[in-house]
Amino acid sequence: MKTPFNGPLFVAAALALSALMAGCATQTTGTGQAGRLAFVASEADGNVVVIDLDTEKVGKILPTGKVAHTMAVAPGGRIFVNNRGSRDLTVLDALAAQVAGSVALPARSFQLALSPNEKTLAVTYIDAIKLSLVDVATNAVVNTIDLGKPAVGEFKGVMTKHPYWSPDGRFVYVADAVNKVIAKVDLAQGKVANIINIEGVNHYLHPSPDGKLLFAVNEKRAGGASLTLIDAATDAIVKDLPVALAEGEKGFGHHGAFTRDGRHFLFCNEGGQNVSVLDVAKQAWVKTIKTGKGPGHAALSPDGKQFFIIHHNDGVITVIDTARLEAVQTIKIGNGNKQSHAAWFTPDGKFFYVVATSDNMLVKIDVARMEAVSRMPVGGKSFFFVIKDGLDFPATEY
Repeated sequence: MKTPFNGPLFVAAALALSALMAGCATQTTGTGQAGRLAFVASEADGNVVVIDLDTEKVGKILPTGKVAHTMAVAPGGRIFVNNRGSRDLTVLDALAAQVAGSVALPARSFQLALSPNEKTLAVTYIDAIKLSLVDVATNAVVNTIDLGKPAVGEFKGVMTKHPYWSPDGRFVYVADAVNKVIAKVDLAQGKVANIINIEGVNHYLHPSPDGKLLFAVNEKRAGGASLTLIDAATDAIVKDLPVALAEGEKGFGHHGAFTRDGRHFLFCNEGGQNVSVLDVAKQAWVKTIKTGKGPGHAALSPDGKQFFIIHHNDGVITVIDTARLEAVQTIKIGNGNKQSHAAWFTPDGKFFYVVATSDNMLVKIDVARMEAVSRMPVGGKSFFFVIKDGLDFPATEY
């Protein structure tokens, strides 16, 4: 069942964004420490739109570098914005809602990850097989480490993917798409300590609930997508599990998620229209769940009872019941087919926020009613947002 959708509301709200930006550009007041804000990065406009989620109005528009994509939050509410079109990061002060500086980089960044002790930011690159480490207290690059052999000839695509920190902060793992390996960097030595040859392109690493395995969601491997299980202590590949594809589907693994009890892992294949379910104990696929087109992220509700599936080729959210492992609802959020790589449930689980990227809207979903109840205009090609909830900055990446 699909919920009703009012298309004209999108048009009116989208047209209002230009006026909102003009009015907000001259504001100089801070946001204070109370209240609930969304900081939404726009690739097309090169800015971050600050929305007061209590009033659902735009408060400020903060300039960034070119193609602002993802963000990472350091202590004190310092937001580091990854600009994919320029060789820098923009630093925002979320408490004052203002630009606080920038960090020069050796190449165009792809993704960011903050260390467990929240002192160092790991930066990977679109056009370099390198890892940079940024001291978040000083906004300075303290080391840049070569990860592998350079590409021979022209390489089309992103060279390095999401960085992953070991829980003890000693190592950073980076997927090297050029050499089809995962490089493990020893930070004390400042060099690559090990190479995990997955013979494919990894996108994201998820640690198992017990910390013993790394679940590597691979974009491409052996002509399709796969999930590679890696021993976290030895870096040995335990098992590689190809993802079954329906007719007409392509393999393109993106992200995944564990159920609250850790018994199952959901694999999102952006190249298809299904989520594959793994029995963690048996290390075997047990089910395929039909979703919208291009499932990319599985956001688990605070009570652990539902996954909200975010899609990259559709305008809907698919809701999966975790007890039954079945899709139980489809919620239409926009007319377009692109959605954000970030999402957020309020702590009480009553509301869910996601960006309908093609429609330039931050969408609020009433979880009990299973429908979109409000939409707030954002910049063009907005794929990521940070939430400030009082003085807390909850995770928005799934």
